[in-house]
Amino acid sequence: MDIEIEKRVKKLEIITERLTRKAKKKMTSAMITPYPISNCAMGEDVHGPILKYMFSERGVIGKGLIKFDKKLKSGVIVTVTLNRDEGSQSKSFVANGNQLMVELGLEVYKWDRITVIIVPNDPEDEKLNEVWVAFSWTPYVGEATVKSFLIDQLEEGNEDA
Repeated sequence: MDIEIEKRVKKLEIITERLTRKAKKKMTSAMITPYPISNCAMGEDVHGPILKYMFSERGVIGKGLIKFDKKLKSGVIVTVTLNRDEGSQSKSFVANGNQLMVELGLEVYKWDRITVIIVPNDPEDEKLNEVWVAFSWTPYVGEATVKSFLIDQLEEGNEDA
């Protein structure tokens, strides 16, 4: 009889060990959606700062899109400046068409400020009347609020979890 009990205990130990390993391997994942930062500047002669934004949490500025109402012959200089208390950094781009896409990959912190400035290459060129600008900002996981939902709640669209 003792041999039979030992076999059962051994089986239980194996099962417990397997369950413990599976529990350690379980991973929780969350989707962190980028936030759009955007603006539209309109007027008879659009130039200078077209977007100013201050960040409330740490994260990364990713892709940026800028759309002009027309293509200027000499192009447009777009400067993105990130200001923080310790200093600033800038990146400049030349848009030769009526739109521009850039990948910034700039890390931002709480209280950082971004300014986007546009200046036509030739002041005698046509004037811009409308400029759209949008950047995506993704907060770091530690800054995000993570909610847990049951599958039924997701299917129903119920946000009260």
